[in-house]
Amino acid sequence: MNEHLNKLDLTDRSQLHFIPRVREAFSFLMSAGFSEVEALPTLVRYRKDGIGVDVHHGRQSYEIGCGFTVAGIRYSLSDFMRVTDPELAKTYRLRAATSPESVATGLEDLSVMVQRYGAAVLSGDPQFLAIVSERREQWLQEYSLDVRAEQIRPQAESAFRQGDYAKAAELYGLMRERLSPAEAKKLAFAEGRRVG
Repeated sequence: MNEHLNKLDLTDRSQLHFIPRVREAFSFLMSAGFSEVEALPTLVRYRKDGIGVDVHHGRQSYEIGCGFTVAGIRYSLSDFMRVTDPELAKTYRLRAATSPESVATGLEDLSVMVQRYGAAVLSGDPQFLAIVSERREQWLQEYSLDVRAEQIRPQAESAFRQGDYAKAAELYGLMRERLSPAEAKKLAFAEGRRVG
């Protein structure tokens, strides 16, 4: 990546041919009735009815990506992937592109992904969006539990090591949904010691 950064003056994004490459790779949107409403060196926007598609090239990250807006709510491609292919969604990452070739390849790959995983949204399927919205709430709750557990875990482990079983039981109890088998045993032990 640094090799390309040194050869190109990336302050002049025109060298990367982002806009014409987006138009090529995402011509399927025009065929589906979308209109291009804005074209900037790092962003091309399409709209149809209440659906917006933004193809972007990160200003600092140089990552090629895509966002969707439906009825004022923003979605990512990975939101749709999590519903239709959860395993792939776990490993999906945006790709950085710093050369004309990598921009073209990145946009072609993104186009394939959008056609595969965004088809229901692009066609305006309200049931699919309802499923995504419902699952988004679940994902947010899961993420919240994960973050909470990561914050509490060191404190619980420290209290357990120090023999403060009342405190350990209290802390492990706060993250009950995220306990490992070893932590569940520690919680049971700490609760037993606290009572006795």
